[in-house]
Amino acid sequence: MNEIDWCINYLKEYNHIIYNLGDTKENQFRSLMNITMPYDLSDEYYEKEEKVLKSILSRKTIIDIIDFDNGISIAKGDITLFKVDVIVNACNSKLLGCFQPLHKCVDNAIHSFAGLKVRRDLMEIMDNQGHDEANGLCKVTKGYNLPSKYIFHTVGPIYNNLKQDAIDLRNCYYNSLKMADDMKLESIAFPSISTGIFGYPIEKASEIAINTAKEYLEKENKNLKRIVFVLFSEGDYSVYERRINKAY
Repeated sequence: MNEIDWCINYLKEYNHIIYNLGDTKENQFRSLMNITMPYDLSDEYYEKEEKVLKSILSRKTIIDIIDFDNGISIAKGDITLFKVDVIVNACNSKLLGCFQPLHKCVDNAIHSFAGLKVRRDLMEIMDNQGHDEANGLCKVTKGYNLPSKYIFHTVGPIYNNLKQDAIDLRNCYYNSLKMADDMKLESIAFPSISTGIFGYPIEKASEIAINTAKEYLEKENKNLKRIVFVLFSEGDYSVYERRINKAY
């Protein structure tokens, strides 16, 4: 039996599921990962999961951040494929990832392709914390099976057109930049935080994102060389492109 079949069967038994959750084997595996709470997964499972995820990654094109200019850049693509020191994940307040099988949010994608060790580590962090995560903070895990070394997890605001929304969104970017700088990292990639199902208007959010990054580089930065905003859609990319052209 190959690794992906073994992992599917293992997670189906672990979750007491007898039916398939996806059409292809990769979708079945991803769906099962999405719903799994890794309380006591075996070492053998994690070993085989790593082989499966590394195999999936090997068939994709990795984007090396070294090819980007120093300072602030924008890119269109899948943030899970960026070879950077850290990618930032936009989370909900539980901080444990997206449990909806095959959901298209960035939280789901990052957890799916990094592997269940990320949720395992966040479970420990949240158990020790004892309460939901507040907006704008930053928690750190390894990148595991991603090209990035680390993942920063931050909760963006649900947009209510309040002054606090802008403060919280700025903190998502600022605290992530500060954490990366303090860890002596050189490169960081952000998604467009809160502009999906959290409803933050992207014109306003992009201004906060780019202005926060620009201000940090100019006034506080010690170690960061490259900040990249990774946009998934052409429309979002165009908004950020206009915004960065205004800033420089």
